[in-house]
Amino acid sequence: GTDLKEVMTCSYPYVYARSPIEDCIPQLRDYSEDSIPVLDNENRLIGVITARDLVEVVGDELNEDYAKLAGLSAEEDLEEPIFRSVKKRLPWLFVLLVMGLGVSATVGLFESIVAQLPVIMSFQSLILDMAGNVGTQSLAVAIRVLMDKQTSGKQKLTLILKESRVGLTNGFILGISSFLVIGGYLVLKGNELSFAFAVSGCLGAAMILAMLISSLSGTVIPIFFQKIGVDPAVASGPLI
Repeated sequence: GTDLKEVMTCSYPYVYARSPIEDCIPQLRDYSEDSIPVLDNENRLIGVITARDLVEVVGDELNEDYAKLAGLSAEEDLEEPIFRSVKKRLPWLFVLLVMGLGVSATVGLFESIVAQLPVIMSFQSLILDMAGNVGTQSLAVAIRVLMDKQTSGKQKLTLILKESRVGLTNGFILGISSFLVIGGYLVLKGNELSFAFAVSGCLGAAMILAMLISSLSGTVIPIFFQKIGVDPAVASGPLI
């Protein structure tokens, strides 16, 4: 004898059958329901998503994003055939090869300086590696923030400014450390004190600048990708 209106819940989460999974997850994560109704385009009930289904699709999405961060087109497992694994990895490697050739060509512009001061080439990989590490850290933070579809333009600008400050601060700390350690190393190798610390000063300054640029790249590139409708996770660690 209870009136149906008294037991009905009208404010309830739901999804449409043809909605992309990545759009549904943010809508449902704030609810603790055991099952979510699925509607067709005419708002008729055609099925349900259970909590177990939701956990599985969240895991699938995370695995896919993790694979993209590593420069893979899709995730892999132990049973994956070798040819299919090669096919997934090779496209990004070709892109990175072209970009690597661009880096080498840029270094080639300073061939006359390297000829006069070959010792700086010993530390080139140090600067490149540290810049890549910093960029990947900023990338991970940026993608985590951009997972929220409601992130405003002001929040994105705040993220860029924060990551640039973090990169600059870390750059100063590691740049000064590099200045002291590399200078001391060159002195121990028999170089004059003024020469050793002039070289280490240049390398320390390069470290600061590289880490600032890299932290900015790791933040701005995924934001740009999202703006043009590309999954930000495609801005993978290897690309940065």
